[in-house]
Amino acid sequence: PTYASGVPTIIVAVDSHDDYVSIGAPGYSAGYFFSDLRENAILIEDSADSAGIQVILHEYAHYLNRQAGRLPYPRWYEEGSAEYLSHSRLRDGAFEYALAPEKYLATLGFGEWMPLASILEITDASSLSEFDGAMFYAQAWLLVHYLRSRPDADTRIAGQLTRYARDSARGMAPVAAFEKAFGLDVDRLEETLLKYYLDRRFTPRTLPMDTALPGFSVRSRTMAAAEAQLVLAQMALRFDNLSGAERWFEKALANDEARARAESGLGRVAGYRGDIESADARFESAIYLMAWDFTIWMDYAQYRAQRVANSYDHRERVRHAAQLIDALESALTVAEATPELNSLMGFAYLARGDDPDKAIEYLEAASAAAPYDQASRLLLANAYLYVGRFDDAIRVAEAVLLFEHEPGLVAGAARDVIAQAREQRAD
Repeated sequence: PTYASGVPTIIVAVDSHDDYVSIGAPGYSAGYFFSDLRENAILIEDSADSAGIQVILHEYAHYLNRQAGRLPYPRWYEEGSAEYLSHSRLRDGAFEYALAPEKYLATLGFGEWMPLASILEITDASSLSEFDGAMFYAQAWLLVHYLRSRPDADTRIAGQLTRYARDSARGMAPVAAFEKAFGLDVDRLEETLLKYYLDRRFTPRTLPMDTALPGFSVRSRTMAAAEAQLVLAQMALRFDNLSGAERWFEKALANDEARARAESGLGRVAGYRGDIESADARFESAIYLMAWDFTIWMDYAQYRAQRVANSYDHRERVRHAAQLIDALESALTVAEATPELNSLMGFAYLARGDDPDKAIEYLEAASAAAPYDQASRLLLANAYLYVGRFDDAIRVAEAVLLFEHEPGLVAGAARDVIAQAREQRAD
């Protein structure tokens, strides 16, 4: 990583496809990666039909991409590089990667290739049909493998991807941005990739195992059933699988050590459903049982932040913001500030509206610790706009666009901030 991160990572592996889907994962997938300001989470299927270790490496590659820099990767590179790294093996004390997977060679050999321009323009692989999805991953792997095979690729690709992201943030179309960044004509590259595939000269890469995995060690322990139920419930929540989360949280209630966190989790479920009375009661019980637990206070803070976001009456919004600040200050008596806490505190002070400088202080801390978090950056840009720091508002909003170079709500909100800042600065 290029910056220190206090966000932990949890990996959950299940050995049954039915169990994998019951948690909430899409049936067409074998692994899923989440990242927020509290923790990174990876869910994998490790069954007879899925190579669990390879799936872990694929999802871990997404984690490394997230941690390694302050720029996003286009979807073709994100998935292609994850496949490039994950097809690997340990042999004779060496870590070999960039192996040619038989499934992709078969897909490319018997399927109809998608136009390379379409591959470059795809932003959401999950929206593709099963066949198109398989072809997208195969062609993305082939494209990354070819780019990595070019002379000086290891020293050049980072700069090329940076140029691609900057041009995309300025509104340049994906094909034009790719051609400019990599110095390749897309139409000619289609012929080059076909020849690269037919030649079958997919040279693997090798690292000494002690270099690839420095200080690596494995430890294991037996988990109590209630602890596992809490982990499964939290994973289900990430997929918005409220029924599954509720079922596992309720099972954990029977265990004295897990009961407080189970109550807190059920509070979040009730909050998502809009059952305010039940949510309040659950959180009151959780805090009574374990007021020294930082996670419970952060669950409660997230619930309070949801109440703020859903409040359209000004006085009600201010009241919920004050309650959110109280919850976060209680959390600070238990542990030091985290990126999640700083982001929520900044949001609360902005919502209350009486101390924008305090909001900026917290949001700057959150953005510095988690530069990939767009919510904190957008809040910070709006806070700068609110206090008349127009150049700072534009700078931060442009940084948001550098991440969100695809069309969407986040990109639209960042462009709105830039337009307002420029207009007010001109006045």
